[in-house]
Amino acid sequence: MRSILPFLVCCICVAQAPKPVLSFDKVHHDFGKISVDRKVSHRFKATNTGGAPLQIKQVAPSCGCTYTMVGQWYLKPGESTEIDATFNPAGMRGVVRKSMQVISDDPDNPTIHLSFEADVVQDVMPSTTALFFDDVARNAPRKSSVRLDSGNGQPVQVIDAKAPGAPYLNCSFRSEGNNVVVDIQMDARKVPGGKTSGVDVVTIRTKSERSALIPINVQWSLRPSVSVNPARIAWVEPAGKELRTTVNLKHLDGKPFKVLSAKPTNPNIRVEGIGRGSAAQQDLTVILGAKAQAGTYNERVILTIDDPDQPEVEFRLSAVLR
Repeated sequence: MRSILPFLVCCICVAQAPKPVLSFDKVHHDFGKISVDRKVSHRFKATNTGGAPLQIKQVAPSCGCTYTMVGQWYLKPGESTEIDATFNPAGMRGVVRKSMQVISDDPDNPTIHLSFEADVVQDVMPSTTALFFDDVARNAPRKSSVRLDSGNGQPVQVIDAKAPGAPYLNCSFRSEGNNVVVDIQMDARKVPGGKTSGVDVVTIRTKSERSALIPINVQWSLRPSVSVNPARIAWVEPAGKELRTTVNLKHLDGKPFKVLSAKPTNPNIRVEGIGRGSAAQQDLTVILGAKAQAGTYNERVILTIDDPDQPEVEFRLSAVLR
């Protein structure tokens, strides 16, 4: 019995050995609303609430914030230090959340996550910086809108909105409380003939010093005047024989047009029916000659037509010759 008692006493001593404990006054901080050009910081207070010395080994911040250790990395029982977390909101917008890991030799909780959040606002906050007008008909204007929300509680004041060099983009604006809605209309009738797509910039000028100029990228494409059916020809045939397919061209507004020439990317391809009289529909025969060798072909045929809005029509041709 006497030989067992020293062993039990030793076990009790080991179980009750003091150990370091890392504690923080708070593990999350909310900066609230901040402007995009305002750096903010918060000090997290760290304390060793255990009974043995504590070593802070590492502080690993996530992207978008930096830290400074204010004090010491080694803490005796009861001692405190501070970690100063700094956040730069440049280039960000809306609610942003960041975090950092504090790694220590606390045996029960070796990694503690600290976090903060901020609602990054601008004086003027556009609902989007890019608009897309796809498949616009020349005889049907298309409209889209950009909303300018106030980020500082003051009314947004727009001076003007223009698209230099793009007379087919018309802008107007109207107030809705402290906010402004800018309407951008695409009038395809004013697009120069032969131009079927593009990217332009609408510049919105405001009275805000921090958001004086707001660029909006406008990407657009026009609906073709002349459709091609089929838009792609595909053959899988033995090599050494002539292959033919009929392609139909149709003017969507019913206007007569003439096919002037054809430019295939492969000399074994030719197009019959070029140069016929004007008509709202044209049927052409696309031929892949018998001299084409076995292999895989991915080609294009560019047709020149006399339509001022769409001087060229393109279709593709694929062939696998065995």
